[in-house]
Amino acid sequence: MGHSLLCLLGLFLLSTVIHGNTEELGVKPTLTADRLTIPAGGSVTLTCDVKHSADFEYEWFREPSLNTEKTAVVGESKRELVTSEGGIYNCRGRIKGTNSITVESDPVIIQETGHGVNITVTADSTTIPAGGSVTLTCDVKHSADLKYEWVRETSSAVKSTETVGSDKVIKISKGGKYQCRGWRTDITSLIAQSDPVIIQETVSNRIDVTLQHSWSQIFTGETITLRCEIQGGEGKVWKYEWTAPNTNSPPTSSEYRISRVSLSHSGDYRCRGSSDYLLTGWSDAFRLTVSFPSKPTVTLQPSWTQIYSGETVTVRCEGSQSLFVWREDELIRPRTPEYRISRATESDSGGYSCCTMSLSVCSDIITLTVSSDKPRATLTAGTTIIPVGGSVTLTCSVQSSDGWKYEWFRRTQRTSEGQIRDQQNRDIRVSQGGIYSCRGTRGNPVYYTDISDDVTIEITFSNKVVVKQQPNWPQIFRGETITLTCEVQEGGETTEWEYEWRGPRTPTQWTHNNDVTFRVSESSSGDYMCKSRRRDDSYSSTEWSEAFTLSGSNKPKAKLRADNTTVPVGGSVTLTCSVNPSSSSGWKYYWYRDEKSSEALTTQDAVFHSNGQISVSQEGLYRCRGGRGNPVYYTEDSQSVRIGKTVTVSGADSSSSPVWLIVGLVCGVSLIIILLLLLYRCRQSKCADKPPDVIYSNIELENFVNKWKHHKPEQSAVYTNVKTGAAEDSLMYAEVKQPKKQKAKKNKGKSSPAADAAVYSEVTSGSSLSQ
Repeated sequence: MGHSLLCLLGLFLLSTVIHGNTEELGVKPTLTADRLTIPAGGSVTLTCDVKHSADFEYEWFREPSLNTEKTAVVGESKRELVTSEGGIYNCRGRIKGTNSITVESDPVIIQETGHGVNITVTADSTTIPAGGSVTLTCDVKHSADLKYEWVRETSSAVKSTETVGSDKVIKISKGGKYQCRGWRTDITSLIAQSDPVIIQETVSNRIDVTLQHSWSQIFTGETITLRCEIQGGEGKVWKYEWTAPNTNSPPTSSEYRISRVSLSHSGDYRCRGSSDYLLTGWSDAFRLTVSFPSKPTVTLQPSWTQIYSGETVTVRCEGSQSLFVWREDELIRPRTPEYRISRATESDSGGYSCCTMSLSVCSDIITLTVSSDKPRATLTAGTTIIPVGGSVTLTCSVQSSDGWKYEWFRRTQRTSEGQIRDQQNRDIRVSQGGIYSCRGTRGNPVYYTDISDDVTIEITFSNKVVVKQQPNWPQIFRGETITLTCEVQEGGETTEWEYEWRGPRTPTQWTHNNDVTFRVSESSSGDYMCKSRRRDDSYSSTEWSEAFTLSGSNKPKAKLRADNTTVPVGGSVTLTCSVNPSSSSGWKYYWYRDEKSSEALTTQDAVFHSNGQISVSQEGLYRCRGGRGNPVYYTEDSQSVRIGKTVTVSGADSSSSPVWLIVGLVCGVSLIIILLLLLYRCRQSKCADKPPDVIYSNIELENFVNKWKHHKPEQSAVYTNVKTGAAEDSLMYAEVKQPKKQKAKKNKGKSSPAADAAVYSEVTSGSSLSQ
């Protein structure tokens, strides 16, 4: 005993000297091999992998034969090791330049080729019954003289192993992963090992299946969870196995969740658990019964689906095992079948329904809308005018909601607002003028709407009101300015009134002015009405007047007529201007001469007769137009009419001497004589074969200058123009004309008759002329 203690103490001291202050990192390398059997004349490559960021060097260990110590592989510090020797290999890593090392890897067994040994393990059962055992047999075919080694893995989590026997057949009572190894006795080396066999050990722990929910009845569509509970199984990691109806892939966890159960899920459920190489027995059967549920119902109390912020409403559910749920799947679990919403807010809006506890069957959805805007009552009146001795109906309402009662209020100019008692109906009849309003009330506690807008009710007077037009022309044209006047008749002259108009171009508010003035246009055509009320009583008024229809016609055009277009000598022409249609009246007329003139004629230019007629004695281009009203409205201009003046031949004007007349006559006679001589010669020669014709001569005096200075003309010239032709009668004419004179100055005397007349000379062709 004492020698043994001394040996152990020596080994401890030697280890301390060798390793010094070695620090274990707690990291376990992974050892892998590219193959587990060394081919003839070949090798195997082993790789030691450390999951760490440091720079490592590696230590390799080999257990070459049975019952030999593990030794270090000298001279190898790389991550990979190439070997041609069989054995049990391990590795570990060391951070370069430190004493920090990892733990050793799991062993890897490398076998050599050429022994022809195959080892298998058989077991009479893979499950050890509670308190029992299992027999394992190591079967070696074509073997030489071998020794046996049984190895058991006690935990799959930490991969710990132990040697449990050296016989070919062993009896075990603990679960684990078992392997059999074969060693040749002549060379004491490992030549083969069997595939592992897993043996589970049955434990006596009690196991039960329970339903997570404490429901007495399960309905189709609900979601349930079954639990597998192992008594005394704390501290172990269990894997579970289930048997259940209507499933091909049961879970491996302790919970069996079924979403939306159906009738086919009814039946017995069992479970058991395993942890590493421990196995429980099967639980007792749990019987699940699934049935069809009845449909719940949901109601609102009061039954208003539209409410407002601050109101109170209760959601009620009828049916067994029910709760409330938002349509948006936000679950509400009230303690009673009622869910009371006090002082509701907009967030309480949504679709409410009653569902079974599992939410498998729900009632129809009832939608509740909570508006954040406080409602305002709306007051309407059948008419705002109370007829004489009558009444009007007022209606108060709240839009898009029900269950309202109403409060009514009235005030006047001389009284404050007061509630109308004994009136809570939606419709009331009133026979008093004033300003009325209302509001809605409902619920408990009472909720009030905002008060409605005011409605003014007026009493009708019997006075008649008429609309009159000024100027009172039967036809009005667009662009004219008119005034409409509202007149109260039958004793209304002594009362101060204010007025209201209806029409396209009239104010809609009450005004003290009883007239409106505007320029007529297309948009102002239509019906005009007015009514009036006393200035000291705004709730009484007359009825509307009869409609006054205003129709604006297109702008008219003046028409000009002349009784003659030529001014006679010493006379004048009468011009008449009128406006179409002839039904229009009130026109004054404006006259113009020459196209570019914008100045109207005055009494110095014409003689003005009755409205629409003037007399003119001057030639020119005349036009006219009509105008009326204030400001003056003008028609379009008439067509233009040209007035000419009669022109006569005169040897000189009134200031000329009669000598010119004598000169003209002498010249004319001389020309006639010359003409006759020429005609005679023509007949004697070339014209002898022609029948006798009338020869006429037209002599025109082209220009006479009528100006004289010291009774002598500055110029005098006589032009002749002789034209000949044939006439039916045997007559010869000579006509002497003076052309148009230059325009005479005003205030000159008239020419003499002899000067204004043409001079004719008649020559009769006889036989003597033809010879």
